[in-house]
Amino acid sequence: MNSLLIVAVILVSAWPAAAAAEELDRPFFWPTVRYSRPERLSVGGALQPKFPGPLNKLILSGTVGRGGYKAGVGYGQFGGDLMVGTAIQATVLRTMWSPRRAEPGQTFIGIEGQFMAANISLKGGPAFRIGGRTASDDRLRINFSVGYGF
Repeated sequence: MNSLLIVAVILVSAWPAAAAAEELDRPFFWPTVRYSRPERLSVGGALQPKFPGPLNKLILSGTVGRGGYKAGVGYGQFGGDLMVGTAIQATVLRTMWSPRRAEPGQTFIGIEGQFMAANISLKGGPAFRIGGRTASDDRLRINFSVGYGF
């Protein structure tokens, strides 16, 4: 229940990403180290291309860890003097040989909210199992991660 509450707070706090009108000084690529369930310690990054118009806040992300890999596409923005921002992303997660609190070889799709301040980010949201090598009772999971971008 606590995980669900944390995820709800993150998703609600990510909503201003769609409404933010000011332009932040932001990096094009944001390397990140994260710890999460089920990927465990992972490395990855976020790409913030500078497109004209509504696509200007597009964010592409990905991480790879011992427990799995995840890719995401979403809407938001990170940057400024304090490296702050919010985003919301659709994600695809594939577990590998040593996932934390999940079975290996499973595929999930989900939605995650993200909040970042001072290079530290919290990311979380629900994910639904869409397939896998073996049968699993893990139909719905709450993904949560803590990361440091540099």
